[in-house]
Parts: sequence; C-alpha cells; structure tokens
Amino acid sequence: MLTNKKTLLALSVASVFVLSGCNDNDKDVVPPVVVPPVVVAPDAPTELSVVVNANVVDSVTNDAIAAKVTFFENGVASENIVDVDGNELTSVDLADGSLAFTVKDDANISEVTVNVSADDYIGKSFIVDLTTAEGVMSVNALLALVSESADGISNKSVVSTVEAGGTTSAVISAATDPGKSSASASVPAGVILYDASEQPVSGEITLKVNGADSSTGAASSIVPAGLNNADATSIVKSVGVANVTMADGTGKKVKKFSDPITVSMTIPATTMLNGEAIQPGDMLGLKSHNEDTGVWASETNKVEVGALNAQTNTYTGTFKTTHLTFFASTVSAPICTDGIAVNLSGDAVPASGLYVSMSSSDASATSYLRANAASNVIVSPLNTKRFGISANAKATVKVFDVNGTPWFTSDGEVNVCGTAAVVLANPATLVNEDFAVTAACANDTTKTVDMSNAVVSYSLAGKAKTLASGTAGTFTLADLVEGSTYNVFVNARTPLVGDTTKATTTITADGTAESLALEVVCQTTTGTTGSGS
Repeated sequence: MLTNKKTLLALSVASVFVLSGCNDNDKDVVPPVVVPPVVVAPDAPTELSVVVNANVVDSVTNDAIAAKVTFFENGVASENIVDVDGNELTSVDLADGSLAFTVKDDANISEVTVNVSADDYIGKSFIVDLTTAEGVMSVNALLALVSESADGISNKSVVSTVEAGGTTSAVISAATDPGKSSASASVPAGVILYDASEQPVSGEITLKVNGADSSTGAASSIVPAGLNNADATSIVKSVGVANVTMADGTGKKVKKFSDPITVSMTIPATTMLNGEAIQPGDMLGLKSHNEDTGVWASETNKVEVGALNAQTNTYTGTFKTTHLTFFASTVSAPICTDGIAVNLSGDAVPASGLYVSMSSSDASATSYLRANAASNVIVSPLNTKRFGISANAKATVKVFDVNGTPWFTSDGEVNVCGTAAVVLANPATLVNEDFAVTAACANDTTKTVDMSNAVVSYSLAGKAKTLASGTAGTFTLADLVEGSTYNVFVNARTPLVGDTTKATTTITADGTAESLALEVVCQTTTGTTGSGS
C-alpha cells in the first residue's frame, strides 16, 4: 500500500511540472481576437437597356383595369421577356393593370405580341415595338380594351349542359340583340366538343358571342393586331367581326368541334368588293385570330353575304367553322404606304409625352408622342400593313395624356394616311417635382446602395402609370396636375426589408421636392483571428 501511495504522489508532481511548463518559458496565453461583424451592401442594380411601361386601360375612360397578359413570339410563348428584377415572364396577372418589363440581355428581338384579357372586356392582342431612338430607354405601351357594354358592342351568353363524352344532345345557340352589332353562333345537336388537346368537354358549358358595329370604330377597336403580315404585298381590312368562346365551369375552353357549327356577323351595306357595293350571295374572305398563339390565319371557308336589313343598312354574313376564336370577314384594300404622322402645332408635347388614338370603320391604332422627338410618325409604313390601314383610310384622331384628358380631338373623321394636322391645347396646370430615392442597409445606415437604376413610376389613383426619368437617384415626376395626389411606385431592384423589392408612397403635386428612404437587406461577415499562447 505504501508503494502505491508513493507512485501516485510522483505522478501528481510530474503533472504539475508539465502543465506549468509554458509559464516557465515566460509565454503568456493570447486570447483569440474577435472581429466585429462587417455589413456588406449589395451591388447597385445595373442599368437596363430598355424598360417597357405597359398599362391596360378601359378604351373609353382610360381607367386602369385588372388584366392578364401573355407574351408570344411567332406564335409560341416568349422566352425573352423578363420583369425589371430579371424574372422570366410568360403570363402574368396584373392587379392594377400595370407592368414594367424588359428583354433578356442576350435576346435579339425587336417586338413582342402581348395578349391581354380581362373580366367583362373583349380580349385583344397587341404588338409592342421594343426598338427605341438613340438615348431613349423607355417604351410606353397603352393596351386599351373595349368593354362588353361599350357603345357599338353586343354580347350574349347562354349556359347549357353537355353530358359526359362531350356530345350535344340539343342545339346550343347564342345570338346578340338585332342591330348593327349583332352576331350569333349555333352548335347543332350531336356535335362533340373538344378542348385544345382534343379531349371531350362536358358539364355546364357557356357559349358566349360578341359582335360589333363595323360602320364605326367599335369593330376595328377590338380587332387584334397583326391582321396582315408585315411583308404583305396587298392587305385586307375587317368589315365584320364575331368573337365566339365556349368554356366549361372550370374555365376550360372548347376549341374544336367534330362537325361544323354556324357563325354569323353583321356587315355594313356600304362595304365594297372589287369596286362595287356588296350584294347577297357575295363571298368575303375570312380570317381567325388564335388568342392562344397571338397569330392570325386565313380560313378556307368564306363568309356568304345574306339578305339586306334595310333598317340597319347591314347584311348578315354567315360561315361554317369547326373551331372557335375571334373571326373577321375581310375585303382587299389598297395599302397606305406612307405611314401615319401628325403635324403638331399649339402647345408643346409635355415631358411625359402624349398618346394618340385613331379610330374608324377602316382601322384603329394607338401610339405615343414623345416630347422633343425627332419624328412625329406614329404608325410606320410597316405597321399600317399590319393594322390593315388603307390608302384612303379616315379616322377620328384624339390626343390625350396618361390620365385620358384630351389635348386634341379632330372634327369628325379625317384622312390619316400620310400626315394629319393636330393643334395641341394643354387642359391643366402642370408642375414637376424632384423625387429622391435613397437606400441604406437596415443593419448599418452608413452603408448605402446607389438607386440611380431603380425603376420609378407614378399615377393618379386608378389611372395608368408614367415612368420617371432621373440621374444619381433623383427622379423627375413630370407633368403632375397641380394640387392632385399621386401614388409613387419604386422598384429598388434589390432586396428590401419585408421580403420585397418594391415600395410605394404618395405625394401632393405642389412643386416641392420629395424623397423616400429605403431599408436594404444587407449581409454580414464575421470571423476571429489570433490564437495560441
């Protein structure tokens, strides 16, 4: 036992010498150096090559409307359109009818087809030109939809039930009220209804028909863009329209039929065919527009001119089809090779620009007048073909601001192929305001992000938005109606507190400079240095 105790004592003394050896060498223990967290601000957003400011509005009130937009290129879903944050857009729902978008950096496209639909409105496709003049970085696209209750428009919906298998047990028909805008569709009994994938559609089915008065601009205003090809050597123009849709309770569309159905539309008696007014028995061209591709097609079937309605001075045009879409009866017309321009006088075009609309039985088109533009061409010769604008086209010309306030309205229809005279009159007192946008890290306000390339827009409540231009983070809110309240929308294009890139504020148009400070989500780096003894 004694021997064991001595051994344990020797081990204990030895361990003391080992543990205290560092002190014997005169070395101090150095604690690790804790480096304080470093806040790192994200890179400033890069400059965008072009920003398209698209607004879906009511064609009469110019009020913004909730809508769905889908992008196409050459009949297929586009893969080149992105929002200003870089997210690819194929189809998007717009709660306020507004969208700012751009093209991918590696995209080589000069235009995109935008299909627009909204509840209680007639859907339409628009061709948006993505090219800009040198030094111009924005494109303004006003996408005006016509309400189903607008003047010169008719509509009728009929609900039926189709048994499993998709075969109609009785005739399903819908006809709008008689008049200059009447249209109808009739599906015989024993016809099988198919969706786009050729699968039978059954259950509760709604057949809906829209017609329009082709003696006025009501019909041309709902005709989708691109009626003619850009390289066409001759053109056709619409002289009658019928928009026919069928869908089940889930919204699945009926697109095809096992056997032909009958569709009719009204055609003005003043329509000319081969230099003479149309007569019963004449056969007119037929084109259809597919809202699922944005492409027009020439139908092999023709529209047969029926009996004259002396009260409305219209004929009923009838044709057979095995599919559903937007239909237009057509006649040939001489091409307007000069394009359409405006000769401006009176007040100057404001910095925020003005919109121009031309509407008649010949065609309808909307364009944008930019302040200090080198050219006032609003429809190029290329696009007069696409819109079906003929050499002798006449139209009512209106110039208005983003709120829909008129600056000019022509005295009735005037010749528009070539140059139309426009005398501008500013209807309101306008002011400009500077709007500064700053951004700092939420966790270190000394770290900031340059907001020069943020996207800023503004609008009156319920109206279309205007893009603001600026430098070094200060943007000009141009041409505000004095005394009015405006909503200002900022997309910082960098993550902000609250899991968003966007912020909104309001200002009063009084000429006083305003500002908005944003809180940016910033990363931190941490670490330690130093160790040992």
